[in-house]
Amino acid sequence: MRMLGELIVGFASRQDAATGFRLAMLWPRWREVLGDAAPYARPLGHRRTILLLGVDDPIAMQECQYDAPLVLERVNAFLRQQIFDKVQFDLLQGKTPLDAVPGTAPAFWRPPPPRIARLGGLSLDPNTAVGRSYAAYVRQFGPGR
Repeated sequence: MRMLGELIVGFASRQDAATGFRLAMLWPRWREVLGDAAPYARPLGHRRTILLLGVDDPIAMQECQYDAPLVLERVNAFLRQQIFDKVQFDLLQGKTPLDAVPGTAPAFWRPPPPRIARLGGLSLDPNTAVGRSYAAYVRQFGPGR
């Protein structure tokens, strides 16, 4: 029977384990490693040699596409070997990126709902579906909200 220490050393010395350890160090240091390259890209993981990154919107995705070669260069330099040869971007849409601080949800900016100054002037029967719907709409978007 082998000692536990021998098993751990044997596992940790394997190439894929060393790569896994380096990847685990990459995610929390993502912003530091990338610097100004692809400022909107957030790490989601990897699939074989494809680095998976998330962005908030399609415009940021387009901008980050141009920075993909620089992202690959910096990430592979941090990992000290050519691990990734392609970057795939996806919309975050509520996914938690790997560089997020554990225990906190990412905060997303949402524009304030529109306020219409002259809303509420219609006189509709409150006993109909249309009247109830209009009253709810006025409560949600009308002046004074």
